[in-house]
Amino acid sequence: MLLLGATIFFAAFVIITFSVTGSVPGSTKRVLQDMTVGHQSPTATSSDDITSTSATSTSPDISGKHDPEAVTKLSSSEGHFGSSSGSSSSSSSSSRQNTGGSLPVSPRSFHTVTTTQGFANHWQARIHYYWFLKQRRACFAQQPDIICDMGGFTRLLHSGEADDLLDEIPSIVVDHLPQSVLKSSSYVVLNRPYAFMEWLSKVSVPERYVLMAEADHLFLRPLPNLMAGEAGGAALFTYIVPEQYPDIVRKFTGPISDAEVRMVPKIGNSPTMMSVVQLRKLAPAWYNTTIAIFEDAEANKAWNWVLEMYGFALATYNLGFHKGMSVLSNFLAHPPYDKTPDDYQGHPYYILHLTYPCSYDKDGNVTANESDKVVWQFEKRKYGDKPPPAQSGPAASEC
Repeated sequence: MLLLGATIFFAAFVIITFSVTGSVPGSTKRVLQDMTVGHQSPTATSSDDITSTSATSTSPDISGKHDPEAVTKLSSSEGHFGSSSGSSSSSSSSSRQNTGGSLPVSPRSFHTVTTTQGFANHWQARIHYYWFLKQRRACFAQQPDIICDMGGFTRLLHSGEADDLLDEIPSIVVDHLPQSVLKSSSYVVLNRPYAFMEWLSKVSVPERYVLMAEADHLFLRPLPNLMAGEAGGAALFTYIVPEQYPDIVRKFTGPISDAEVRMVPKIGNSPTMMSVVQLRKLAPAWYNTTIAIFEDAEANKAWNWVLEMYGFALATYNLGFHKGMSVLSNFLAHPPYDKTPDDYQGHPYYILHLTYPCSYDKDGNVTANESDKVVWQFEKRKYGDKPPPAQSGPAASEC
């Protein structure tokens, strides 16, 4: 039995029902415009009650190239979001905790930051956050035997405009790139590195570490901190192949040997874990490199829709953050190409990337997308302007 296929079906079933019912299982609605959520130690009886405080600041200057040293520093009141406005989450956090005693907070806790923009990201973000909460509850249920590393959550909405999920998902709204930078391009993810710079200028992050994620990531199980000490941890992307473009790579690294080209990590920014200190240095370098690739005709043509991923990989290399980094094949599963719950080494996948079309025959086997044997199919790109229907294909009980 293809367990991952069953997972895909169940995930799609959640998407379908969740997007139609409008419910948020196990969470409390709260107004969160221009807010973000900090980590607190959940109690034994509740792990969903997360407190947020407002965070206000100015957007970073984009008139010229960004200097890594010019990134806005953390405010003096370290450890609480919104400290720049004089608020503190400590008192409200303690008032929200249920009786029963607090569980230990891991020194390896990471804050999950998920970038979104556009309607397709809207309904996907609801599913993404549902699975984050579900696996976070399971994570804290393992304590005290295993200390949970899953900290707070922020949806980073880089549209520049508030939406109707602000009372449902911990969110912060930041500006998108000006059209003068985008140059009429529809390449939305060009906004991503700029969004992280804006986020970092608005908040003081309580956790020491960060997980960068996307709305089409579904958490399969409790997620530990996958970093190697203070070196980052990132998902392996086999289609990021710097060694196939050595001359283009050298445009952005300077003169390096072929052996050094092969050291450029095969990663994107998501999912990637690193320290907040590293991210503050990397974000402007990532932005600068991505814009440079975007404006270079040869590099843009070669790397096209993944040029922002190359921007992140090259910035990581240029800053030396690739040294000691764990590049993991089991961080992210890509169905239907990954067909089992574990990678080729037998390590369990932690996140499912709901990006490729998935088609199944009546026996639950993966089949060609256009085959006449298809009895159930999910293709997220069909739902760019509307959520999935209430029911699609056989009932979940038949899977």
